[in-house]
Amino acid sequence: MRESPEDRSRRAVALVALFLVTLFAFPASSGAAERIWVSPRGSDANPGTKAAPLVTVEAAQDAARKSLRLRPGRNVTVILRDGVYRLKRPLKLTAQDSARARHMVVYRAYQEEQPVISGAVRVPGSAWFRVDAETDIWRAKVGRVATRELYVNGERATRAATSEYPTGFRPSWNGGGAGSGIAYLPSIEPAGLNPATWGNPAEWANPGDVEAVILTQWKTMTVPVDSVTPASASTPGLLQMAEPAWRNANVFRTPNGGPGPWSFWQVTRFENALEFLDSPGEWYLDEESGWLYYKPQPWQNIRAADVELPVLEALIRGRGTATKPIRNVEFRGLTFSYATWLQPSGDNGYVSDQGGFHLVGEGHEPNTIGHDPNDVATPGNVSIRFGRNVRFLGNRFEHLGSVGLALGTGSQHTLVRRNTFADVGSSALTLSGIAAADHNPSSQAQRSVGNTIAANLISRVGWGYPDAPGIFVGFSSGTKIVRNTIKEVPWSGIAIGWGWGLLDPGGFPGLPNATAHQWGQWETPTPNRNGLVAENTIREFLGLLWDGGAIYTTGAQGTSMENGLRIEANVAYGKRPKAGGNTFYTDGGSRYITVRGNVSYDNPIGKTDFGPPPRPGDPLPYPAGPSELDGAAYGSDSGGCVTYGDIAFIGNSWLQPPMKSAMELNNIAYALLTGGKLVPYSPEGFFDVCPYSSDGVSYPTNLSYSGNTIHPAEP
Repeated sequence: MRESPEDRSRRAVALVALFLVTLFAFPASSGAAERIWVSPRGSDANPGTKAAPLVTVEAAQDAARKSLRLRPGRNVTVILRDGVYRLKRPLKLTAQDSARARHMVVYRAYQEEQPVISGAVRVPGSAWFRVDAETDIWRAKVGRVATRELYVNGERATRAATSEYPTGFRPSWNGGGAGSGIAYLPSIEPAGLNPATWGNPAEWANPGDVEAVILTQWKTMTVPVDSVTPASASTPGLLQMAEPAWRNANVFRTPNGGPGPWSFWQVTRFENALEFLDSPGEWYLDEESGWLYYKPQPWQNIRAADVELPVLEALIRGRGTATKPIRNVEFRGLTFSYATWLQPSGDNGYVSDQGGFHLVGEGHEPNTIGHDPNDVATPGNVSIRFGRNVRFLGNRFEHLGSVGLALGTGSQHTLVRRNTFADVGSSALTLSGIAAADHNPSSQAQRSVGNTIAANLISRVGWGYPDAPGIFVGFSSGTKIVRNTIKEVPWSGIAIGWGWGLLDPGGFPGLPNATAHQWGQWETPTPNRNGLVAENTIREFLGLLWDGGAIYTTGAQGTSMENGLRIEANVAYGKRPKAGGNTFYTDGGSRYITVRGNVSYDNPIGKTDFGPPPRPGDPLPYPAGPSELDGAAYGSDSGGCVTYGDIAFIGNSWLQPPMKSAMELNNIAYALLTGGKLVPYSPEGFFDVCPYSSDGVSYPTNLSYSGNTIHPAEP
C-alpha cells in the first residue's frame, strides 16, 4: 500500500520526536558514559568529563555501572589522572562491573601519568613531637587505627623488635594447658645478654601487643602474647600465648609426639613493643592510646617526611560467583599501594604451613608430616575470584602487607603482563588455591583455566611472611608463566602445586611419615595439566629461609608426560650460598614434568640450618636438638623429597660441585634427620634426601637425564 503524504508527515514527526526523546533521555551518553574521567582535583558532583572530572574511584565505578546498564554493547573506560586516590573502603567488584563479550571495562592511567590507589592515611608533619632527645624517639597522635606497616618517604619502616634469638626464653608445650607457652627468666646480667629495656617481660607496658616470631626451615610463625606471669627469683615466669595460634604453632610433631623443628621450639625474636624501639627506622603503634612512635634515620626530617600508615586490608576486592563471574575488566597503568593485613595480630596469629598457606581456627590434628590438610590462603590486597578475561597490564603493586594480587578459584583466561611487584608482605601473585573447589572442582566454573603471567618484574616480596614464594599457582590447567624476572625472594621463586601426592588418585604419600590416602580418597585427577614455566629469570632466591628452590613443584602436574608441566629455558642464579635447597625442586609427589634447556649457575650447595643452640650463659636454655642437625650439606640443581617420578631432565646446563665425599661426611647428620644412613645423590645429581620404597618399587620412578651439561664433572 502506497504511503499517503499525511502518513509520511506523521511518520517524520514521530521520528523527530523519538530522536529528541533519545537525545534528552541520555544526555552526553556517547561521550561521558563511555569515557569517565577522574582527578584528585575533580568533584563527584561533576559529570565525569575531561573538563569536569569526578574525584573518587567509587563515583567512577558507579558511573561505569550506569553506563553498562544503559549502553551494554559499548566499551567503558575510566581514565584516572595523576595523583593519589585514598580509598575509605575497598573497591568491590561484582558481575555488575562486567562488560559483554568482545567489550571491556577499563580502568587506566591517562597517558604517562601515575595515579595511585592508596589504602593509607597520611601522618602530617605537624603531628610529630620528639619524646626524648637522647633516644631521638618521636610520636604522633593518629587515633584508633590498626596496621602492621609504616612507610616513611616510600621506604618500609621496621616494626620494633628485639635482637635475634634473645636469651632466657624457652618455649614449652603442655597440650595447651597450664605451663604451656614461653617460659622465661629475666636475662639482663651479665652484660652481653638482653638489655634492661626489654629483658624482663613483666615490665612490658603492653604485653598484649607483643608477638613471638620463629623462622624455621621453610616456615614462619607469629604468635601474639596473651598475658604475662612474672618470674619469682629462680622460678621462671610464663608468657601465655594467644589461642588457637599457640596450639596450631605446635601441630607439627616429631614421631615421639613432641613438638619438633617445624614447631615453635625457639624464639627468633619478639616484635611490637615500645621497649623494643631502639634502632633508627623502627616504629611502634600503641593502638589503645592512638600514639605512633618512630625513631628516624639520621638523614630523615620526620616533620618534612611523607609518612604513610596503611589501614585498609584490601584495595580491590573482586567477588564474582560461579554463576555470575566478573567478565572483561582491565586495569592498566595504575599503582596499587599502601595496604595492610591484620589477621596475624589476632588470636590466630600467623602459623605457616608452606608458601603463604597457614592454619586458622580449631580442629587441626597433630601430625608428623609437617603439613595440614585444612590450610587457608593469605588474602590479596588486590583480589579477584571467579574472573573471566580479567587483565592487569603495566600496573605497579608496591608497599603492600599481604599478597599483592590474588587470583582465586575460577580464574579463567586472566592476563597479568608487564606489571611491577615490589615491597610486598607475602607473595607477589597467587593463582587458584588449594581447597577442594580447586583440586577437585565440582563444575567447570570452579576451574582455573588458560591464565597467563608474563613479563612481570617481581622483587623484594615476602617482607612479613618469608615463607611465601614470588609466584604461587595451586591447581590449574593451561597456565603460562613466561618471561618474568623474579629476584630477592626469601624462599622460592615460583611454587606450583600442592598436596605432595596425597590429593592425587592413589593418594601417593609424598612426605616422610605419610600414609597413602592420609588426606582422603581422591580418585579424580586434579586440574593440573598443560602448564608452561618458560624463559623466566630467577635470582637471589632463598634469601632468608632454606629448603626451597628457584622453581618448586609438588604433586602430579598432569595425567601423562604429554600433558604435564614443562619447565623450559629458565635461568636461575645467585642463591644465598648457605641456604640448602634445590634449584629445580620437584618435591613430594611431583610427577609428569619435563625440565628442558634451563641454566643454573652461582647456586652453590647449601646447608641445613634449624636455628642456633642456646647462647652461653642463657639462664633458661631450650633443647638444642634441632640445632644438632645444622651444617649438613643440602641440595643440588635437581632434587626432591619422596618424589613420585616420571620426570625428564633434558639439555640443561648447571654447575654442581663434587659431592660424594661431602655426603659421606654428613651421613651422621642425615641419620639423625631421617632415621637411616643414605647417600642422597643419584649419579646424575638428583638430591634425594628422603628415599622411599613401597611394594618393591623404589621412588622416584622413571627419572631420566639426557644431554645435560654439568660443570665441573665429578671425578
